[in-house]
Amino acid sequence: MPSKFFLKEVELIHNDTQSGAAEIADKCLNALKNECLRLNTKINREKLKKAIQLLLDTHPMATIENALLPVFLRLLHLIEPDGIQNRDPKTTIELLFATRREQMRIDELNTVENLTKVLEEKQSILTFSYSSTITNSLLKLAKTGHTDIEIFILESRPLKEGERTAILLADSGFKQVHLGIDFAIGEFSQQAEMVVLGADTIYPSGHILNKIGSATIAKLFHMDSKEVLIAASPSKICLRTIINKNQERNVKIPNRNPKEISSYSAPNLEIWNKYFEIIQPDYISSIIMSYHRIFPPVSEQISNFVETNQLIEQIRSFREIWDEVKFK
Repeated sequence: MPSKFFLKEVELIHNDTQSGAAEIADKCLNALKNECLRLNTKINREKLKKAIQLLLDTHPMATIENALLPVFLRLLHLIEPDGIQNRDPKTTIELLFATRREQMRIDELNTVENLTKVLEEKQSILTFSYSSTITNSLLKLAKTGHTDIEIFILESRPLKEGERTAILLADSGFKQVHLGIDFAIGEFSQQAEMVVLGADTIYPSGHILNKIGSATIAKLFHMDSKEVLIAASPSKICLRTIINKNQERNVKIPNRNPKEISSYSAPNLEIWNKYFEIIQPDYISSIIMSYHRIFPPVSEQISNFVETNQLIEQIRSFREIWDEVKFK
């Protein structure tokens, strides 16, 4: 049974609807590290798998699995039947998690750097909700004096993440920042030359899972022959669906707390509160991942990216070992 401290961290992560996918993945890594340190030499395969499964269930994001996957594989090399047989397990655990977090940090920095170079050539852009990748790229532009770019931000309900983005950018010195409700898309799309969106998950088929409302925005810009740019680190690629394509076709998007929409309750009233939806690959002009830029056909290019970076073997090893571990 996981510790009560770990279960509390899992609950906090599950209820975190403000952080971006990269931030959520980092919190999952930190929670798992803390639990491993609590277990110390008593950690075993079953306890490790149980802890990871609880974290995977917090959000439907590929980033979480991709963050935890390498740590899971490396820890298994250290775990004997009765636990870690190591003279200094604390140092070993700390090093494993620090290495993974640094790898993800570098991928994110490279993505931000690549996106910044693209955005500094634009006169006006539209974005939606909150993406740490996009926000950090724009903040980087502000620090270098590129504050003339006009920014249009669409709000996302019910938690107003767009307001968070707008405040950060306005405070950073951009001269023109516009914040409007999601239905301002018709007005804003006429004034912005392109839209840049984040991604919670990138599927090998080129479909993108992102904040509800993203698909409508992408479709409208595509219909107006304007650029639709997706920016996300490689950790957003859902590698397990490369092995089992049925998992992508059967993606379940959970309904969140209905009280965020309304506290009214009636037997004939259903409150629909899903945070995510799928963007069709046909709407996408390009995807920026780390120092790569992927152009259509995006499904083919994503597959090439995965093969070039030898990611598929990692995920295959993970799934095989994962399935071997049985709960006691």
